[in-house]
Amino acid sequence: MNGENYSVTGMGQGNLNTVLGAIGTAGALGNGNGLLGGLFGVNCNRNQPVEVITSDDKPITRNEAKMMQELSAKDSEISLLKADKYTDQKIVESTAYLMNKIDEVKAQVQANKDAQTAVNMEQAVYNGTNTATIGCLKQQIAQLQSLSEVVVPQRKVCDTCCNC
Repeated sequence: MNGENYSVTGMGQGNLNTVLGAIGTAGALGNGNGLLGGLFGVNCNRNQPVEVITSDDKPITRNEAKMMQELSAKDSEISLLKADKYTDQKIVESTAYLMNKIDEVKAQVQANKDAQTAVNMEQAVYNGTNTATIGCLKQQIAQLQSLSEVVVPQRKVCDTCCNC
């Protein structure tokens, strides 16, 4: 063996050693979790930002999550303000529509009132005329009653020659 092609370990053994060495190094460094890499849930570095996994499988920090939450709250507030504006607009439109209808009804009521006033005037004239006529009739009846008290000759009462 010339030493150039000589391998101390087999090809599979070398790959396994490389992978296990990388895992061990990462575990020892453990992102600040100590030599056991947080294997038992012990996190020695409590000042490290909390990572949140998003739907895109990208970790984000606590500050980014807080900003996302604040942005979402502002989006909700904007939506609420838009809904309030829409509601206010619809209330204004409804009020304008109802005021228009009230004006139409008001005009109709005024027209009916004017017509009723005209009918009342006609009725007042009719009542006045009838009162005067009734007064005249009463006077004529009184005159007739006074005449019946006067003796009237029979020939003036019956002129049919029936000898009554």
